[in-house]
Amino acid sequence: MERLARILVPVDGSGASDQAVRFAAILADATGASVDILHVSYFDSSTDADEVSWLPESVAGPIGPEAEKILERAKRLIPDAVIYEAHHRTGSPAQTILDFAEERQSGLIVVGSCRLDALHAALLGSVSTQVLYEAKCPVTVVKENPHPERISC
Repeated sequence: MERLARILVPVDGSGASDQAVRFAAILADATGASVDILHVSYFDSSTDADEVSWLPESVAGPIGPEAEKILERAKRLIPDAVIYEAHHRTGSPAQTILDFAEERQSGLIVVGSCRLDALHAALLGSVSTQVLYEAKCPVTVVKENPHPERISC
């Protein structure tokens, strides 16, 4: 197996994605890998408001400045010793994450996992589940309330 060089961690501003960032940073620090932080907005600022007005923001995702706030929040969780880049893309979250991982040749994807309510599960399914099953590289799923004292490298 080759050395882990690049870790992708998709973020959405949730507590679960914060934990995924922390886990990816610990792993990157221990292995010397770099981290790609990725936020995916389902729609962009040029999308007609009528196309998305019926969707709650939790489904459509934040647009513009909100996306930048999510990336800034994630960047603050990365220690200075870890090399990282932050990225924002638009599109279907799971497919965009999968495409980005291939494009950047990610050696690992670290995703946060939280329980979806029935509405979100019916509309979207779980992004982390789709990434887990379809990714061409290993995927680590981090729960929102892990036990960080158990993480060591």
